[in-house]
Amino acid sequence: MIRLLGASVILFATTVSGILIARGYRNRPKELRQWRSALQAMESEILYGKVPIEELADHLSQQLPAPVSFFFRDLHRSLASGKKSLLEAWNETIEDFWPATSLKRAEKEIIIQFGATLGTQDADNQKKHIQLTLAHLEREEQEARAARAANEKMIKSLGFLAGLLIVLLFL
Repeated sequence: MIRLLGASVILFATTVSGILIARGYRNRPKELRQWRSALQAMESEILYGKVPIEELADHLSQQLPAPVSFFFRDLHRSLASGKKSLLEAWNETIEDFWPATSLKRAEKEIIIQFGATLGTQDADNQKKHIQLTLAHLEREEQEARAARAANEKMIKSLGFLAGLLIVLLFL
């Protein structure tokens, strides 16, 4: 009876581990789409609405789905305190926010580079930087979709099969 219970626990734990790892592959393309939507909204607001970044961050935190909305909520709070520059607030918020995402280091660098140009140039140059960032994120999204297609199901299966192997080795 105890062996059966132990085997069930091992099998359950490895299966759940596989599902959690696979979730990263499933969430990454979705989060990249959310970032692209955020940048497109920023482009409209910056070019046509002339909205300050602090107010824009508040709007985006209410319009976008999680987890990207959390980034803009925290950015708004950081800017509202008035203690930090936009660049400092952007970079600090990215560092705090990033562990909660399924995104990789390359996407983080793209977003950090975009933040370095935010609010430092005229509207035309800002539009060019937004378009460049959108192109980079689109390329990353295509790569993420390919990785998801190749790995998501396999990782789930490996979690279960690893548990089964461990159980068989202990019997």
